[in-house]
Amino acid sequence: MTCKDIQKLFIPFIDDKLSVSDLDAFLNHMNTCKECREEYDIYYTVIMGMRYLDERQNISEFKLDSAQKLRSAADYLFKYRILRLEKYILLAVLCIGVVLLF
Repeated sequence: MTCKDIQKLFIPFIDDKLSVSDLDAFLNHMNTCKECREEYDIYYTVIMGMRYLDERQNISEFKLDSAQKLRSAADYLFKYRILRLEKYILLAVLCIGVVLLF
């Protein structure tokens, strides 16, 4: 993905609306592109600040740390991959068990 493509994903990422494949591409690009990372930090701060002002809620309810948001997304993606691997292993074990029964 290009920087322009990634920048279009800033708001969906902040709103937790990316598919797993888009999230993977987004995080990979953010880990390698300093310019997009800096741009994302600005977007994140502005958007979360505006939401705080619009909703007039306690500031502790908002995640104001853009780096923590990226780490949390990376953790989610890692857990998603582990769960998917576990499902495949379980399916393989079940298939082997069925074959051995016959």
